[in-house]
Amino acid sequence: MTWTTEFHPQHHCNRREAVLPGSTASSSLRSTRLSRVQCPHTMGSNDQSSKGRSRRRLRDRQHQASHDQALDPGDIPELPMVPRGTPDPITEKSQLSHAIEHIRNAGLFAYDTEFIGEETYFPRLCLIQLSTAEQLFLVDPLAIEDLDPIWELIADPDVQTLVHAGQQDLEPVYRLMDARARNVVDTQIAAGFAGLPYPCSLNRLILAKCGATLGKGMTFTHWDRRPLSAMQRRYAADDVRYLPLAWSRMKDELESLGHLDWMHDECEQLCDPDAFKTDYSSQLNRLQRNRVMKTSQRAMLHRLVKARDEAARSDDVPPRSLIADEIIMGLMKKKPDTSEALADLPGMPKHVARHHGQALLDAIQSDFMPELPPAKPRLADETVEQRVMIDSLWSAISSTALASGLAPPLLGSRAPFAQWCMDHEHESPLPLPELPGWRGEFLRTRLSEFMAGERTLQLGWQDGRLTLPDDASPQD
Repeated sequence: MTWTTEFHPQHHCNRREAVLPGSTASSSLRSTRLSRVQCPHTMGSNDQSSKGRSRRRLRDRQHQASHDQALDPGDIPELPMVPRGTPDPITEKSQLSHAIEHIRNAGLFAYDTEFIGEETYFPRLCLIQLSTAEQLFLVDPLAIEDLDPIWELIADPDVQTLVHAGQQDLEPVYRLMDARARNVVDTQIAAGFAGLPYPCSLNRLILAKCGATLGKGMTFTHWDRRPLSAMQRRYAADDVRYLPLAWSRMKDELESLGHLDWMHDECEQLCDPDAFKTDYSSQLNRLQRNRVMKTSQRAMLHRLVKARDEAARSDDVPPRSLIADEIIMGLMKKKPDTSEALADLPGMPKHVARHHGQALLDAIQSDFMPELPPAKPRLADETVEQRVMIDSLWSAISSTALASGLAPPLLGSRAPFAQWCMDHEHESPLPLPELPGWRGEFLRTRLSEFMAGERTLQLGWQDGRLTLPDDASPQD
């Protein structure tokens, strides 16, 4: 058995924002490419339009509250590699061309986006922030139709792109250009390899590495309204302003720790095109949870999830806003066989039954067997003896990671390690989990002799953190 980790950076905190009810933090990762122009679709349904109005009213309240309660970030400190001032948004193609030329000459830039994600299938892109160590740019995608020069920059291996918790910001490169983002550094991941916690918010990273405090309060504002307020522009600009300096300082630390290549390997996973394709299998497992289901039930659930996604894409709304998870599970259990029975299902929106009822019935009645992922295994109950063994070894791995300047959550979680230990507890010595890439290298070089009983685990304490003694360097 191989211990595999399910590490998805987009599941962690998205910069310094939370998620508005009705949206999803990774909504831009739902699907593969669509057309370049996403046209809003009007269904003519009172139910659907009322949901849209409700979400808009919620954002109205949040917009006003964010301006009323926003904390003044103060003056921009004089720091190297930190551009001062907050520019007006670029609205002309010629201005964008100038910005692109400057960035190409610099060879490195920070990139971020502001969007509204709770109303449409793909988030509505409302602002793009770009910053080198010398100059900062705000780009208005509502005024400039052709944004290909920006996506081409991110796909250029000769230009380094800095993001923070930025996988969803990379999605347009794949969807709109059919290209892969290249030479990307996610500073949230870099921080985890440089002795900081993972995941580390942008606010905490900038305070730790630059000594600057970012403002708060612009979480949910009307990024699609013009003109943007001075507070909105400052908030957006600060999302990229300090990243070149923070990365410069972390890069030196990563080189000193020997983690730079590991960090690049992990960031490369962000750009994998498979990460941006619709993953019906993960949605299936999320809905199934720990329920025991027959293969035929799992197949039906898979078909229903796919039907919901296609309906949501057609109507340009988030899938779970169109049809809630509870209704999908109800369809699987009740198996309505007529339009009337489907429409009578508790909670079924009338407009969904009217416009998409047949597709849902087809998904229920079809005998098509999609390729299903393995059911998520249920973890066995741990005996008290197993609990002590697992906790002890997990503590040893976590402590060694911390002493090495590596955030333990980057390695994985306790649950798959616990299953590994229970599967191999009768082997002596207990073998190391078989992890791919840098994770396996870390375990082999740091812990192989310890796990074999040939070496004690030695840790020190210095300057408020765990350390490894000089003679506990990585093993050959």
